[in-house]
Amino acid sequence: MRKFTLLLAMCFAAFLSFSQTTLTTAVDFTATNTEGEEFNLFEILDGGQYVAIDFFFTT
Repeated sequence: MRKFTLLLAMCFAAFLSFSQTTLTTAVDFTATNTEGEEFNLFEILDGGQYVAIDFFFTT
């Protein structure tokens, strides 16, 4: 019974682990950093640069 419960829990966890979005097109937005400098996503991408977005912050 334990093995079945463990297998069921692992299958459930694997099912919930698919957190990727189905969005295939980037949405343009502008962000401001802590120094007040604004960044526009499409301007950076048009310049041939890669973008990594991290939404972690501390207060």
